[in-house]
Amino acid sequence: MATARDALKRDLLSLIEGVNAGEAGREDGSDVKLMIDELARLSPIPDPNNHLSAVAGSWTTLYAAFGAGRSKGKSHQDDSTLDIQTFKAFPETPIRVKDVIQEIGLEANTYNNVICFETVEGACPGVIVIHGAYEPDAEDARRFRVGFHSAEIRGTNGAGEAALRRAAGLPDDAALKRDFKPAKLYSDVVYLDETNRINIGGMGGVYVLERRSEPAISL
Repeated sequence: MATARDALKRDLLSLIEGVNAGEAGREDGSDVKLMIDELARLSPIPDPNNHLSAVAGSWTTLYAAFGAGRSKGKSHQDDSTLDIQTFKAFPETPIRVKDVIQEIGLEANTYNNVICFETVEGACPGVIVIHGAYEPDAEDARRFRVGFHSAEIRGTNGAGEAALRRAAGLPDDAALKRDFKPAKLYSDVVYLDETNRINIGGMGGVYVLERRSEPAISL
């Protein structure tokens, strides 16, 4: 089974690489989803809730699709706005999404999304941290109940708070961490091994992630 699983995973990651380069893949993402369904049946850890240490850590998004369509905006460079990325906690300032990372911690059941971004024309690099927490579902060993509750923006590469506020169109005394009405969602970990994880969200989103070797950003 391991040989078949490894071959299928290689094929999936190769297809995703082609999709992200705009050189392969169906417009509706059905070819990726078909491979994911096949790979999920071969998951070496079919009950992630019983192996939380294997889920924990920092993961980068290789592929993200929403509903029936696909979008590269979550895992690759794409134009967006601060309000879209922060549950409207921050204003409608244009940004360029560079990467999306998910970080899961065991001590406080942390479940954070980290969006690496630049403001217009690369004026100020930063990260958005969407802070959340998870609870393993008592009836489904693959399901994580997640509640997001606040958004924070931080400057990176030496960008200070004053520069970040100016680039984001915020007042000089604006708070850089803001609470919002809790967003309660769930996500099923349908595939998990040492290096890759595949999640399917409650609203139909599909996410293929890879474990990062770099230190966590938000934990």
